[in-house]
Amino acid sequence: MTDIIKLTSVLTVITLAAAAAIAVTNSKTKDRIAEQQENAQKIALQQIMPPNVTIEQRQGGADGTPDQYWISQNGSDSLYAFKISSRGYAADIKYLVSLDSKGTIYGMTVLEQSETPGLGSRVQEVLSKNYIWNGLFGKGEAGLSWFTEQYKGINIFKQIGINKSVGEWHKLADSDRQKLISENSITAITGSTISTRAVTRGLESKARDYLNALRGTTHD
Repeated sequence: MTDIIKLTSVLTVITLAAAAAIAVTNSKTKDRIAEQQENAQKIALQQIMPPNVTIEQRQGGADGTPDQYWISQNGSDSLYAFKISSRGYAADIKYLVSLDSKGTIYGMTVLEQSETPGLGSRVQEVLSKNYIWNGLFGKGEAGLSWFTEQYKGINIFKQIGINKSVGEWHKLADSDRQKLISENSITAITGSTISTRAVTRGLESKARDYLNALRGTTHD
């Protein structure tokens, strides 16, 4: 009995010490983590908005608007940007999207995902000629995620098709890419239709609702 009490006491002390250490570490790093996340979001936002424009941050949450969104100008039209979260294969996929007032996607980038490595995780895949396998199997586009790039020009107020017969977007000729846009379609990640559909579903539902609320109209 004495040994059990001693062992329990030791385990209790270790547990309390570990909890205290985690609490101290968290208090020292949470501000830095928050700063890093904010900087990453700022960079992502700049990637999906026109260059050299003023981006205004707004708070929403009322009347169906997103809790946080951004507005910029693209010529005479307004661009709206906000976050979307949709359930993928393993967890939620979170991404930023910018659209004009008619619902045409200007830019998009994935912020967070926990999809299967080598499959659904490719929603963030950046192709670069620095990697030999990319150079062998497709034209590299450094700094760009081919999966989100293919959504540019897609209109969220129309049904978004997923074409699984032509191969992945980054391997297609420009003429084939233009054909996809004209059909309001994108390509699926090979072996990961669920992740592809998750992102598309978020655009067809949440993005539509958010944009309608921001415009103060209901699309026919």
